[in-house]
Amino acid sequence: MNIADGIKQLRGRGREIPDASRDDLPQFFVDMGYKVGAEIGVLRGAYTEQFCKAGLKMFAIDPWAPYADYRRHSKEEPYDVCYEKTVQHLAPYDCTIIRKTSMEAVWDFLPDSLDFVYIDGNHRLHYALYDIWEWAIRVRPGGVVSGHDYEVVGKHPQSFQACHVLYAVEMYTRTWGIKDWYILGRRFPPEGEHRDKHRSWLWIKSQGGQ
Repeated sequence: MNIADGIKQLRGRGREIPDASRDDLPQFFVDMGYKVGAEIGVLRGAYTEQFCKAGLKMFAIDPWAPYADYRRHSKEEPYDVCYEKTVQHLAPYDCTIIRKTSMEAVWDFLPDSLDFVYIDGNHRLHYALYDIWEWAIRVRPGGVVSGHDYEVVGKHPQSFQACHVLYAVEMYTRTWGIKDWYILGRRFPPEGEHRDKHRSWLWIKSQGGQ
């Protein structure tokens, strides 16, 4: 099922759109008439490039730097190497690279100034919740708030490489009464149906502002 049909046909909290993945998002955004978006957490720019190839104007936001309570994975490349790869990947496109933390960069954007945001930054609970909270304000009504890694890994707040995105999405949508939001791909897909290993989530921002 494509994303547009899933949104039209399915209603409810955390509805799974079958046979869908984040690779479908760039074309969905183009079909929606969107022009400009931001990705929060870029690493080497490979996924940002998918949006750019679809003809979307992008802001690629990542600090590419250590900060107080972030622990790098031992297999990650040095920050500056990741940054240089991002610059090379995105040089041919209409993309502005912003080397700041999410909460530093968010103040560079006016409310309702983006058609969509894709959040893939620090996945621990408070960071994920701050990202959703602040970046949703920057998406216009009728635009899409979305992100990666709808899951929980490491329930202790200080656990290494913890992911609490599922909790952050649940908290935000319950707080603001968002009745319809979606997960790309089924948790247990039947044979032959595709989904990302780490699923993405999204909702369309209402005219009321959430």
